[in-house]
Order: sequence, then C-alpha cells, then structure tokens
Amino acid sequence: MSAVSPSTAPAWSRWWNASGVTRLRREGAVAPVLAFVVFFVVYVIINPALLTRFQLQTAANLVVPLVLVALAQLVIVLVGGIDISIGAIMSLANVVFAVQLETMPVPVAILLSLGVGLGCGLFNGFLVAYGGLPAIAVTLASAFIFGSLAREVLDAPGGGVTKEIYLATSGELLPYLPVSLVWLAVIAVLLWLLLQRTSLGRHIYGVGSNMESVRAAGLNAKLTKLLAFGLAGVLTSLGAMMLASSTVTGDPRSGDPYLLSSIAAVALAGAVFTGGRGSIIGTILAACTLGLIGNLLFFARVNSYWQYVISALIIVAVVGIPVVWRKVAFRVKGNRS
Repeated sequence: MSAVSPSTAPAWSRWWNASGVTRLRREGAVAPVLAFVVFFVVYVIINPALLTRFQLQTAANLVVPLVLVALAQLVIVLVGGIDISIGAIMSLANVVFAVQLETMPVPVAILLSLGVGLGCGLFNGFLVAYGGLPAIAVTLASAFIFGSLAREVLDAPGGGVTKEIYLATSGELLPYLPVSLVWLAVIAVLLWLLLQRTSLGRHIYGVGSNMESVRAAGLNAKLTKLLAFGLAGVLTSLGAMMLASSTVTGDPRSGDPYLLSSIAAVALAGAVFTGGRGSIIGTILAACTLGLIGNLLFFARVNSYWQYVISALIIVAVVGIPVVWRKVAFRVKGNRS
C-alpha cells in the first residue's frame, strides 16, 4: 500500500504536522505543554487573581530564575551530564552581583557575575571533558566549593540592589507585560538560535546522542563539553541576577532550592539524561508548570511538607503517563497485527 501524500492526507493530519505538534512530540515536549495548560486552567479557577497585573508580574518574577537555571541544566543534560553544583553557582553569582552593586557601576557588576558563572562552568567542564571525571562527581564536589565561596562573599542576605535595577528587570514594560518575561524571551530565542542554527549547537546535540559519530567526523567532543558547561554557567548567572533583582537582595543560599527544581524541570520536559535530546520550549513550560504547582498547593493551603510530596507525585505522573501510554499503544498495535 502506498504512503499517503501530503496533498491527499486528511486536513487534521496536515495541521498536526504543520503546526509543530509533531516536532514537539518527537522532542518529548508534548507532556509539559499539556501539563502547563491543565495546571494553568486549574490555577486560574482556584485563584482568579492570577490574571491581575500585580499577580502576573509576581508570578513571572518568581518563575523566570527557575526557567533560566532549568535551561542551564538542559544544556548539561544535552551533552550527557548533570550539574549538581548549579544551585551553588547560582548562589555565588547572586551574591557577587549584589555585593558589587554597592561599589561598582551596574555594567561592571553584571560582567563580574557573568564571569563567575562562566568560570565555575568552565572549571566543571574542564575536569569532566579533559580530566575524564564523571560529571556528577565533579559537580557534587564543586558544589561545596562554590557554596563556601558564596558564604565568604556574603554571610547573610544583603547587597546593593536598587529600585531602579528592580524596575529594569522585574517591573512592567507595558500593562500585563512583565519586563522579566521580555528578558526571558530574548535569552530563550538567543539560546534557541545557538543550539539550532550554529555548529556549536549541533555539536552539543551530537556529543550527547552519538559520541562515536562525532569522533568519526573529527569533531572536538572535549571542547564541545567544555563550552557547554561554560554556557550553562552563564545561563545560571543570568538566573541569579534576575533573582537578586526581583528580591532586591543577595543571598548566599538563594540557589539551594533550584538544584532539584532544575533537574525536575528537565525531566518533566522529556529530556533524555543520557544526552542528545531536549526541548527549550518544553523546559520553559515544565519550569513554569513547577511554579504553578507550588503556587497552586500554597493557595490550596496544603501543609508545606505535603506540598513537596504532592509535587513529586505529580511530576512522576506527568513523566510516567506518556511512557505507559506508549507501551499500551505498542501492545495494542502488536495484538492487532
């Protein structure tokens, strides 16, 4: 039987392919998209105030740092690694930014914070790529180093984040358009262009999916891993600065909650932890979904302990349901044949 050509395919099939749904499905991003829609609707029903300007701005400022750190974790996962130090890097970049604002111009503080993230990422990347050490072991050890440095820079919440910086990063650009979402959109588009339209991006996906092919093609896999860790460090610094700006303070422990959340967001987005597969839009929506779940449980007045338990169960369900569905569909298809 001949295949159905695009011109004779049903209208819904042509829409399905043209709308990008097929690509989302291929990247494993359908689950986070559906999860975000479901929890957003539930959240609006329970807390209609989310649609007010103030609540939307507050929610955006809370979730943007998590999204940026989750994107950083995604880059590491794409090359087949995982970064346990990402929370500590965030804390260090956060306090460096806040402290430098007390004496330095804003551009200098930004560059120093970005430099800290880049340096931490390259430190991890060098040991992993050129030292041949497991990423989980290297980043676990460096987490203690970076966390200690953060507490040396600032031993308690403080710093010189001003109202002007808050308005420039966490205020409103237009009614119902938080500035933080604009910054996130710019960063996400730049990251997408880097990963999808440059040789470095193709190498990052290649190193994670098929190392043998990368070596056969004569590509420098070690350098690619090193640069991936450096890129992740820069993204983490951006998240750290957005967090410092929205809270108007630096905190040496500010990154602690973001480690597990970033890993959960990447898992929820359907990324493969052996590398080579992961979606930017899926990761963004997965991180937003985690934020919605947390706020939803808070407004439902669920005990803080049970919030973690319920959040974990929801994540397992969202990640596991597509897997079970594929297995059931495969068995049904096998029985029919």
